Amino acid sequence: MAVLVGLLPSVGCLPGARRLRPLPPATAAGLLEELSARRVAVQSLRARARLRAGIAGMWVREAILVRRPTSVRIDVLSPFGLALAVGTDGRLLWAYPAGNGTRYEGAATPGNLARFLGAPASVPDVVDILLGTAPRRTPAAPPTLRTTPDGEYELIVPLADGSQRLRFAGDPLRLIGAEETHEGGAALRVAFGDFHDGFPRSLELAAAERNARASVVYEAAEPNAAVDAALFAPPPAGRVAPLETVVTRP
Repeated sequence: MAVLVGLLPSVGCLPGARRLRPLPPATAAGLLEELSARRVAVQSLRARARLRAGIAGMWVREAILVRRPTSVRIDVLSPFGLALAVGTDGRLLWAYPAGNGTRYEGAATPGNLARFLGAPASVPDVVDILLGTAPRRTPAAPPTLRTTPDGEYELIVPLADGSQRLRFAGDPLRLIGAEETHEGGAALRVAFGDFHDGFPRSLELAAAERNARASVVYEAAEPNAAVDAALFAPPPAGRVAPLETVVTRP
């Protein structure tokens, strides 16, 4: 018995045992302020990335441009050059298959965005996520902060019809995940990883809908790059058709 008691303090040092590092001090209000400051600090992005949408999706190489508050452009690349360009200014969503001569247009709704990203989300949410932060939400009540058994902070933000749960880890603290639930049961989950200079180089976006999932890995990323607003405008085309008539799954 004396031997067992003497071994207890060293159990955490056994091979394979996970030792949790102490988290730096934090408050709920302070973490929300840091997220707001992060949104102000990162206003745009120019990146080369790989995207995989859906469980059966294949990795596709892309060039991504993002500019706050609601501008996104994604160029799907093939070994021969541009295969498809998709862009939005927050209201209009357009898609232009290279060599087709037809531009497809529709409303920039979460459902239409899911056709190209693999998971439904609003344009402002997509901008926030691609720029490495959780979607902006207005708390309906004071947020609460707790420490999880995994050695992370979980910030719970009450919403009018649900809640947003934000996970922070590391020293300095970084946002590594966000999960959102609503009374209707819809859920949005985001995970961030592989941080370089505080910016995540990998992210995963998933929704409650079956197979509604997208993974993005930035092979090269330039936050706050100079991005011309004209790049998000629809390209000229000989014909314009409804977005619903194009079938695209990157």
